[in-house]
Amino acid sequence: MSDIIDSLTDGLKPVKPLRSWPLWLGALAGLIVAVLYIWFFYGPRPELTALMGGEWPRSHMPVVKPLMFLALGISALLGASGLVRPEGRPKLRYLMPVLIIGAIVFGALLVEFQHDGWAGTMVNLSDGVLICYMTILCGGMAGLIVLWRLWLRRSATSHPLSLGALSGLATASLMAATYALHCQGDAPVYLLLVYGMAVAILTGIAALLGGKLLRW
Repeated sequence: MSDIIDSLTDGLKPVKPLRSWPLWLGALAGLIVAVLYIWFFYGPRPELTALMGGEWPRSHMPVVKPLMFLALGISALLGASGLVRPEGRPKLRYLMPVLIIGAIVFGALLVEFQHDGWAGTMVNLSDGVLICYMTILCGGMAGLIVLWRLWLRRSATSHPLSLGALSGLATASLMAATYALHCQGDAPVYLLLVYGMAVAILTGIAALLGGKLLRW
């Protein structure tokens, strides 16, 4: 029996475990590229330009909005990095930023709706909706493709759907963070129905792809 086992294992080489540092290095490089693209092709919002000159904006949103989506992206990357091995399990704590930020934005939307009514709330969706959708979706999808080529396809996850969803959430959120450097749509309805919808769509697409392509 031992001879049979030896013959079967002869020539096999141990596979090195998939490390997480290429994920973080790639995410940082992709984020820098996206920031440069948005900054030079779209242009920064005026408040950020003034902030670089030492003038703090009257509203906190020009600073908070990019950081908010950056936090979502980092949290999703942490969750994804924990699922690439068979023993990895989905953990609720990596979705807590989504739940907390979603609840805050939805609560602010209800307050805005109560104060301004339907017409007054929806008027905040008039500017830049399509370009916001397309930038986040296309940029996030490009990041997802790069992530697949460099890292995801080497994973051995027991939860392919969850890994796909977290990967899509990460790339979409990071792209949303960079686009927020340009976009002046800060209303809760804009954050929820434009940013949130674009991120949710890519997350769903990535979950479906992960369920098929990451299964082993």
